[in-house]
Amino acid sequence: METFYSILEVTLNSTADEIKKSYLRLAQKYHPDRHFIPEDKIKANEKFAKITEGYRVLSDEKLREEYDKSLEKGVKPKDKAKETQAENAFKRAIAFLKQNDPWRAVNLLRIACRYHEQPMYLSYLGLALVYTKQYQKEGFEKLEMAIKQVMFNPIFYVNRGLAHEHIGDKSRALESYYEALNWDANNRAAKKGIERLQRKKKGFLTKLFGGDK
Repeated sequence: METFYSILEVTLNSTADEIKKSYLRLAQKYHPDRHFIPEDKIKANEKFAKITEGYRVLSDEKLREEYDKSLEKGVKPKDKAKETQAENAFKRAIAFLKQNDPWRAVNLLRIACRYHEQPMYLSYLGLALVYTKQYQKEGFEKLEMAIKQVMFNPIFYVNRGLAHEHIGDKSRALESYYEALNWDANNRAAKKGIERLQRKKKGFLTKLFGGDK
């Protein structure tokens, strides 16, 4: 049975410091930005989400205690069948987002969140909702919810940045991209977002004041 301990490659007796060290090692290994092949990136995203979810629970003394009790009672931490359905829905949703089809992505991401509620699915659902334009308020709410659940995941800040950029809120978009860099200084998506917005700003000023003669 897969548990947060097995995901983080630690034992029930591991100390908080040992869990943190293992998390940092695995988070670096499976960080999505380290993978460039689309299929590998999706798998890394899923693995990274599990690692961060596990660390969120095991790094919190009270949550870890409750989780340990559930294991002692033989309660399965996850329903494997629903988890698999959620993963499949998430993969298809990402494909639709890349095809600029947010409506289909929203439907699939709602399914993913219903079958296996986790911050990664919630964050992408928020982004897809903003892209539909019709559900932007709900979208930003879900983006914030994901960040509150796992505040150290740079992907969630990038998604919020993309959402703000989509509605033309450049200042908040930049703020989110820079926040992503605070957690991962080499985050390519955040750097691209900043470069993209700065390029647009420079182009606007050139048109306004005129270029060099």
